[in-house]
Amino acid sequence: MNLKKIDCLDVAKHVCGDLDEHINSPECKAIKKHLQSCPNCTAYLDSLKKTVLIYQHIPNPRFPKRSRKKLFAKLKIKG
Repeated sequence: MNLKKIDCLDVAKHVCGDLDEHINSPECKAIKKHLQSCPNCTAYLDSLKKTVLIYQHIPNPRFPKRSRKKLFAKLKIKG
C-alpha cells in the first residue's frame, strides 16, 4: 500500500479537523508513521490529549468569549 507522505501541518489539520475519522483510515495510518519519527508532533499530540483530559475533569469550565474567539481564529476553526 502506498500512503501519502505526511508532514507536521497535515498532522495538525487532521487532529483538529477530523477527530471522528476511523482510526484505521489511510490518513490515520500515515499520521501514526509520521509520529514515530517526529518529536514535535508527538509532543503536540500529547499536549492535546492532556488538555482534553484536564477539561474532562473540570465541571462547566468557563472560557471568556473574547478569548474563545481569539483561540478559534488562531486555530483557524469555526466556533
